[in-house]
Amino acid sequence: MVLGILLALGLGGPGQATAKVEVSNPVHEFGEIVEGELLCWDFDLENVGTAELVLGPVATSCACTYVPLARDRLSPGERLWIRVCFDSSGYGGKHVEETASIRTNDPAFPWVRLVLRGYVQPAAPHQAPAKALLSSLYLLLDVRRPEEHAQGHLWGAVNVPWCELPEFLALFPRGLPIFVYGGEEGPQAVALLRSQGLLARLLVGEVHPWLEPFVVGELPPSFQGEGVPVIQAKDLAGRYALVWDFRPTEAFVQGALPGAIRVSPDSVLVLASALPLLDGLPEGVRYRVWLVDEDGKGADGAAQALRQQGVPAVSLVGGLRNWRARYGPTWLVFPFWTKVGEASE
Repeated sequence: MVLGILLALGLGGPGQATAKVEVSNPVHEFGEIVEGELLCWDFDLENVGTAELVLGPVATSCACTYVPLARDRLSPGERLWIRVCFDSSGYGGKHVEETASIRTNDPAFPWVRLVLRGYVQPAAPHQAPAKALLSSLYLLLDVRRPEEHAQGHLWGAVNVPWCELPEFLALFPRGLPIFVYGGEEGPQAVALLRSQGLLARLLVGEVHPWLEPFVVGELPPSFQGEGVPVIQAKDLAGRYALVWDFRPTEAFVQGALPGAIRVSPDSVLVLASALPLLDGLPEGVRYRVWLVDEDGKGADGAAQALRQQGVPAVSLVGGLRNWRARYGPTWLVFPFWTKVGEASE
C-alpha cells in the first residue's frame, strides 16, 4: 500500500519516473509601491521531470498574500504561470518580504518558495485606496427633462429623463447605490429601478443649505417624495463625491466608473475653480473629488495641485489598473451618461 502511494507521487526508487519542479526566478524585487496597491506577479513554474507534478496545498506568510492555483497537476514538460498577489494596505513605511510556499511531489524540492520583496511607501494625504472609493461611490441620477437639468442641477448628476429610463435599465451597474431626484417622476423612477433589483433611493429634503455648494446653474427645487426608500439631502452632503477620469477617450469608453466625467489634465484647474473650497463649506458638508487614470501617476500630481488650491481632491492609488486587479470589471461600464469628449458642467 505504501509503495503504491510512493509510485503514484513519483517518489519511487531508482529508475522510477520522478517529478521535478523548476522556477526561473523565485524572487521578485518590486522596488517601491504606494500603500493600498495590490501587487501581483506571475512566476513561471515548469515540470522538467519525467512524472506528473502535483501542486498544493499553499501556505502564505500572511493573510495579505494569496495564490489562486489555476491547476494543481502538470505533465512532464508542462509549465504554469502562478500569480502571487500582495495587498499592501496597512504596510505603509515597511520593507516587506512576503512568501507563498507551494507543496510539491518533487523529492528534491517538497516546497517551492515564491517571494515578493520591496518597500511600501506610506500613502500621502492626497492618495486614497480603491477600497475607500468602493465604499463611497454612488450614482446621482436626475430624471427631469434635459432643459430642466441644463437650467440647474447637482455636480456630477447623470441626466436620464424619466421617459427614457426604461431604455437604460440594463446599463445601470448592479450593487451600486443610486440616488434619484426629479420632481414628481422621482418616486416612480426609484420604484422602477428597484423593481429591476437596483439599489435606488430617492433624494429628499431642502437643497439649501446642504447641497447648495454643489449646484451648477440655478438652484433646483426642494426634493420631495414618499412611498419609496429615501436618502436625506443632508446625508448626501456629508459624503458628496465626484469622479474625474483623465484617461483618453478610447480608454474611457471601454469602461468608466459610474458618473465619471472625462477631464483633460490641462483643464483640471479651470474646472475645479467652480468647486467650493474646503474651508468655506457649511458645517456638516463634506465632499471629495476622486481623480483616476490608468496607473495613478498623472492623477497623483493633479490631486496635489488641487489640494494646494483648497479643493479636497485625492488620486486613486494605483489607478484603474489597481481597481481591476482587486475587483475585476466591477462598476466599470460604458459611459452612457455623457457625450464622449471633454468635460463640461
